[in-house]
This record gives sequence, C-alpha cells and structure tokens, in this order.
Amino acid sequence: MITLQKPENEEKRIEALKRYNILDTPPDGSFDRITKLASTIFEVPIAIISLVDTERIWFKSAHGLTVNQIDRVPGLCASAILSSDLYVIGDAVNDPRSLSNPLVAGEFGLRFYAAAPLQTEDQCNLGTLCIIDKTPRTLTEKEQKILKELADVVMDEMELRLSLRNTVVNVKKLTADIGYHLEDTMKQVEKTGEGQKEKMLDYLDASKSFLKHVENQLNLM
Repeated sequence: MITLQKPENEEKRIEALKRYNILDTPPDGSFDRITKLASTIFEVPIAIISLVDTERIWFKSAHGLTVNQIDRVPGLCASAILSSDLYVIGDAVNDPRSLSNPLVAGEFGLRFYAAAPLQTEDQCNLGTLCIIDKTPRTLTEKEQKILKELADVVMDEMELRLSLRNTVVNVKKLTADIGYHLEDTMKQVEKTGEGQKEKMLDYLDASKSFLKHVENQLNLM
C-alpha cells in the first residue's frame, strides 16, 4: 500500500495553488505547446503539466494521454513535489520508490519518469512538468537543465496570467468607482439651473457609456 506523504508547507501550498485559479480550466494552446515541445526534445511519448490538488493530480496539459486527472495516490507527481530538485526514476521496476506503484506493475508499464517542480517565488511546489516513457533511460546534465527551464517557462506563463487577472480585477473596480462618481455627479447636475446643464449631462452620459464599454471588454478577457 502506498502512503501519501505531503509537503511540510501543504496548507500554504494549496492556498497558493488556488490563487492561480487554474484548476479545471479548459485546454490551452500555450501549455499544450510546452508539453509537445518537451515530448519532442526528450523523445518520450508522454509529457504532462500536472497540478497536485488536495486529493487528485490534475493535468493542465497531457501530451500523449487522454485522461485529465488521476488520484493523488499513487501519482508520482505527489512525490515529486516533496523536493525542489528534479525527481528522476530511470528504471521504475528496479527503483524502490516505485516498485509497488500500479502504474509500474500494471498494464500501463511505466519505466521512466522525470519531473521538475513548478515552484512559486514563495517556495511552494504546485505540481510538475514531467516526462514519461515505457522504456528505461537516463537524463544527461544538459537534459536535466532543459527540463528545469521548461518548468520555469510554465511558471512564467502562470504568473503572467495571474498578473493579468489581478490587473483586470483592479481596472474593473476602478471603472466601477468612476461610474459611481459619474452617477452621483449627474444627480448633482440635475439639481442645478438649466444653462449648461443639458451639455454637461450629455457629456457625463457619454463618459458613462464609455466606461461600460471598457467593463464589457474586460469581462471578455
């Protein structure tokens, strides 16, 4: 029986994972290109961007597989996130870490597994970029460096999207605040004498329409 071992910072790690709001999102060409590239570079049939949730390992991209998640136990990615180093199993049937793993002993026939953690700036390993083969093999020092760099590219993409979402949220809040003040100003103008009142109201109404358009565009992002 495989016992689930969790990182010491598991609670913080899960909080960080939720912050990226990436779990269960649709397939994405940017991430799919990374796994396809990894498969090509390392000449392996399977490359995965995995995210380790509380009870499951969810695949943001899985080149060479048709499933999009597995249980956290006995997933090898759950073990790979315990360290910031590369996690490499050159020949699974002869490695004590994977002898009892059903992915190795079962019909899947996993023999080679290598993973680089997807690590945040605050040292939380969210998941891995991993490569899998059904024949044993090794990684050269250069290949290990490439795998780490590809994992960094995955994290850069995730950070970029998080930053964009935060920017959208802040801009939407700003437009909402401006809209509120415009509405209040329009009410004040309506209480004044005629004079320039009509022109001012037209101007404010146009400004309100523009802000609404901006908000609609942000909702599409």
